[in-house]
Amino acid sequence: MIELDNPVWHALGGPHRHLAHGSGDTRWYPGDIAPFVAIPHPEVVPALDAAAALGLEHPFYFVGTIPASIPGGWDVLARGWILQLLPASPDQAPSSEEDIQVLTAVDAPRMLALMQIGFPDFFRERTAELGEYVGIPDGAVLAAMAGERLALAGWQEISGVCTHPQYVGRGYARRLTQALMRRQRRRGARSFLHVSEENAPARRLYASMGFVERARLAIAKIARRPHESR
Repeated sequence: MIELDNPVWHALGGPHRHLAHGSGDTRWYPGDIAPFVAIPHPEVVPALDAAAALGLEHPFYFVGTIPASIPGGWDVLARGWILQLLPASPDQAPSSEEDIQVLTAVDAPRMLALMQIGFPDFFRERTAELGEYVGIPDGAVLAAMAGERLALAGWQEISGVCTHPQYVGRGYARRLTQALMRRQRRRGARSFLHVSEENAPARRLYASMGFVERARLAIAKIARRPHESR
């Protein structure tokens, strides 16, 4: 499970290696998929100029393993902590999937619109290519959605759990998360997720579902200094 301590690095060196850009000690996702860069250990000075030159839009993020130093011309805009959670038991109470739909490319505009409300920094045009996404539509509106992002050997992250403000309180986030867990279990994958340490409502939801904290991971937001932009 030590791979979970540096999940982006191991995802890009594992199940997502076909998406990985970079080589050597710096890896990153294409900018239209996810804003993540990774290194194997903190002593590595990441090749941020190469990442930016090859299309990774900044700001971008390191998760779990944060470089002790970064190249000149770049700044750490923010630092924080996220909690990595695992379900105490893979078994979830049965819940209806009658109104849950698998989302496809046709749903991309609605997905992007919803995620601009929930997680505008992290969801990009092609993020949904990382796994299966499910949602609860209500006419032209996507009331709620959840999906899969990082994939490691034997593990699949649940991510992008978001409910439109007009639909909060109906239990959609719980049901969509449970639906993904069941799908992952059928595929033989173990579920995990990340939540901001400051996101108290989400933490309460996942605790009520039996998720427990596995690790507290650092996260850092990096960007080129404005006068250094090219």
